Amino acid sequence: MEMKINSELVVKLRREKGWSQQHLSLVSGVSLRTIQRVENEGNTSIETLKSLASAFELDFKNLIIKSPKPYRLLKNSVTSFALLFSLVVSIFLTSSTTASTGIEIQAEKLTISRDKKETTYMGNVIMVIPSAVPFEISTIENHSSEGYQLKITTDGSSFLALDARITRVDNGLEVRAVEVYASNATE
Repeated sequence: MEMKINSELVVKLRREKGWSQQHLSLVSGVSLRTIQRVENEGNTSIETLKSLASAFELDFKNLIIKSPKPYRLLKNSVTSFALLFSLVVSIFLTSSTTASTGIEIQAEKLTISRDKKETTYMGNVIMVIPSAVPFEISTIENHSSEGYQLKITTDGSSFLALDARITRVDNGLEVRAVEVYASNATE
């Protein structure tokens, strides 16, 4: 059974240890070709996943890409249709929002305003801003107990990240947050 593995994390961990792909192959007992496939495509078997996790001294669950929880369709046909329609619209709008800015956002749940100008991403939000995307970032003073907020502005979009943590990754900047509010026009 093929699984999706966090290939960027595998590359990062390998480089942190100063290992080549060949060395990781020797340490993990996985073929060099498989290491290359994992790093390039992110696909692997459970056996390879466990071998790599063991080589990095991690729980194998830390290397798996977690997908958002699927929606549960309700028995009421009207409600089911509304939910399905909402899901299709959400996917379309999310794709156009992230494609227009180049920013990728993953979350467990999202909602879209009635005027379709604002999207709220909720639950383990991961936002990746590629290095090629110009942006400005600032903090917003917050007197509540929710942690600090970041305002990220790009050409044509504005994002407000609640309880955010920032990490530099190979392909840009990663922002992890509890919630992210996105609007199409900069404020």
